[in-house]
Amino acid sequence: MSLSGASADRPALGLVALEPLQRSVGDRLRGTPFTRFVAATTCSFYGDWLTTVAVVVLVYRVAGTAVAPAGYMLARVAPRLVGPLVGGALADRFGASRVVAVSSLLQGALTAAIIPAAHARLLWAIYAAVALAQVAGSTVRPAHGALLPRLVPESRLDQANGLYMTLFATSILVSPALAVPLLALTGPDLLLLIDVGTFIVAAGLMLTLPYTGAATGEETLSFRSALVGLGVVRRDPFLRALVMAHTAPSGICVTAAQAVLVVAAADRYGGEGRVGALYAAVGAGAVIAGLFTLRVRPRAVSRSLVLALSLVELEGVAVLVAAPVLWAAMIGLAVSSGAAVFYQVWGIVELQRRTPRETLGRVSGVIVLGQFVGMLVGACGALALVPLLGWSHALLAMCCLGLALLVLPVLPARSYRAGGREPALSAWTLPPR
Repeated sequence: MSLSGASADRPALGLVALEPLQRSVGDRLRGTPFTRFVAATTCSFYGDWLTTVAVVVLVYRVAGTAVAPAGYMLARVAPRLVGPLVGGALADRFGASRVVAVSSLLQGALTAAIIPAAHARLLWAIYAAVALAQVAGSTVRPAHGALLPRLVPESRLDQANGLYMTLFATSILVSPALAVPLLALTGPDLLLLIDVGTFIVAAGLMLTLPYTGAATGEETLSFRSALVGLGVVRRDPFLRALVMAHTAPSGICVTAAQAVLVVAAADRYGGEGRVGALYAAVGAGAVIAGLFTLRVRPRAVSRSLVLALSLVELEGVAVLVAAPVLWAAMIGLAVSSGAAVFYQVWGIVELQRRTPRETLGRVSGVIVLGQFVGMLVGACGALALVPLLGWSHALLAMCCLGLALLVLPVLPARSYRAGGREPALSAWTLPPR
C-alpha cells in the first residue's frame, strides 16, 4: 500500500540512497544506463512530494477554506485517467525514455506556472495547472515499466525493480519531512522551484538513455493500437488479478484510508499531529519490504499469491477501523504497505520477462489505469460516505467494496490461443506510483 498517489524526487538524496543499495545489487548494474534511470526517477519521486506539500498550503491560503485542499486532491486524481493507455502506446511506438523526458519537461513547465497563479490568487488556474501536470505525469508510469527490461540483464530484473520500489518508498519518508522546515523558512515557492529543477534533471538524464522505440517502425499510433493492452489483460487470468489488486486494495481502499487518516488520528490516536506517525509506518513497511525483495524472490509468482498478498494489503488498511491504539494502527499500515510492495515487485518482474517488448508499455498502462480508477472511486466514496457514516464506517464500506472486487479475477474467462500457443504475458505487475 502506498498512501501517496504520486511520484516525486530530489537528485542528491536519491543518489545517496542509491549507492549503498547498488552494492547489494551487484556490479552489473553500476555505471550503466540503469544508474541514470534510477537517478532520474528518484528525482521525480522526491520532487513531487515537495510540490504536494506546497500546493496544499497554497490552495488553503488562496481559498481560506478547508474544502480547497480536497478540491486539489480531486484535481490530482481525476486527470490521471487520461494518460496511462496513451502513455503506454507512445512508449511502445516512440520510445519510453523519450516519452518520460518530454512528459517531465511538460510537468516542470506546468509546476512553474503554479507560482504566478498563486500570487495572483487564481485558484482555478492552480487547479488547471495541477490537472494538466497530472495528465502528463500519468503517461510516465507505463513508460517506466517498459523501460527497465531494456536497461538491465534479465537476471537482474528482481534487484532492479526492488531498488526502484525501495527508492519510491523512501520518498514517502524523507521528502515530506524536508518540506516542513523549507516551507517554514522560505514559503511554498522554493519547494515548487526545486521540483521544477528535478523535472529538468530527470528529463536530461532520460535523454541520455538508449532509444527504446518499437521493435518495428511499421505500427502506426491509433486509438485501436492504444487499446491492445486491454485485450491482453482481459484474456489473461493472472493479469486480471493484477489489475484488480491495483484497483481494489491499492486504489480504492488505500485512497479512502488516505482521505480519513488525519480524522482518525484526531479522533482516536491523540490528535491530528499523530498522522505523521501513521504515514511514517506506511513508508517504513514499504522500505523494509523493498529491501527484502532485493534478495528474495519466490520460485513462482501465481495469481493466488498476488490475490493473497493484496488481501493482506486490504486487511492492513481495515485495521484502522478497529485498532484502539496508535501502535496497532501503525503495525497494520506497515504490514499493508509491505504486502503491496511484494506483489508489485515480484509481479512486474514476471510481466517484464514474459511480455513482448513491443506491447509492454500498453499492458503496463492498463494496470496503471486500474489503480487510478480505484483511487478516484476511493476518493469519491470517502467524500460521500464520511459525512453520512463517520470515518470508520466509511472506510469499512470501502474495504468491503475492495474485497468484493477481488473476487472478480477468479471468475472464468475464455482461454486465449494464438497459433496454438498461450500469449507471452502470463504473470506480472507494474512499477509504483
